[in-house]
Amino acid sequence: MNKNKIKKIMSIAMTVVLLTMGIQGCGNNSTVQSGSKVNEVQDINNAPVDITIMDIGKADCILIKLQDKAIMIDTGLNKTGNEVLDELKENNINTLDYLILTHMDKDHIGGADKVIDNINIYNLIQADYVKESKQYNQYEESIKEKNITPILLHEKITTEINGAEINIYPAQKNYYEKSNDYSIIVELKYGEYSFLFAGDAEDERIKEFVSSNNNKYTFIKIPHHGRYNDMSEELIKSTSPSYAAITCSEEEMPNDKMIDILKKYNVKTYLTSDGEIEIKTDGKDISFNR
Repeated sequence: MNKNKIKKIMSIAMTVVLLTMGIQGCGNNSTVQSGSKVNEVQDINNAPVDITIMDIGKADCILIKLQDKAIMIDTGLNKTGNEVLDELKENNINTLDYLILTHMDKDHIGGADKVIDNINIYNLIQADYVKESKQYNQYEESIKEKNITPILLHEKITTEINGAEINIYPAQKNYYEKSNDYSIIVELKYGEYSFLFAGDAEDERIKEFVSSNNNKYTFIKIPHHGRYNDMSEELIKSTSPSYAAITCSEEEMPNDKMIDILKKYNVKTYLTSDGEIEIKTDGKDISFNR
């Protein structure tokens, strides 16, 4: 994408600054701590698992391609909805097997109406609560027009798609003070590698998740755009990732305390403010590219 080419040039100038913050970028020389062995390579052709974390500012949209199947986690902001559609078009995707909306904040469901209006959705999964907002209303209108009944997630869903195991975890309570704590958490396992996508989970949601799940992960999408909370270190300590990604913008960067935690545990961290992130694995090797 042209946008990413520009950001690659800008990121070179930022390298020294980012390294002092503890962000290790795209190099292969970092020491990692993980629950599994990691074999990082430059690229993997025709990878059976291909994950794209879009560069759309401080917002989430993650596309997971599993050969002839596709999953999307969140849809970014309303203003970037066309970018999300372009990403799907570039990947020749006109059907999503799963569209998972982790929670109802505008930076996660803003593009949902455009996706639903233009793409076939086999399974739509959402957190079970209502949020008063323009974006939520647009989403509701779109699913009514398309006659789609979303799955209001209350129990864990486990499914297998082309050799990948997908686990979709609901929030455990019916009510939270913070909208972010309703976040659905998604886990993907393929071969020797595992991935965790934590929505915008804050301290209460993180606490309940790590209390009921002792899995280790190769990669974690850091919740809430790198904001620090009282459970941030426990999340990294308990999940033991080798790699992380943070969805952020140049204007709204991650919290320094969160970066310090990632540095402390030697987690190789990528920022979408530097461009789109693509992760591929064949179950034995893994690659990270922009």
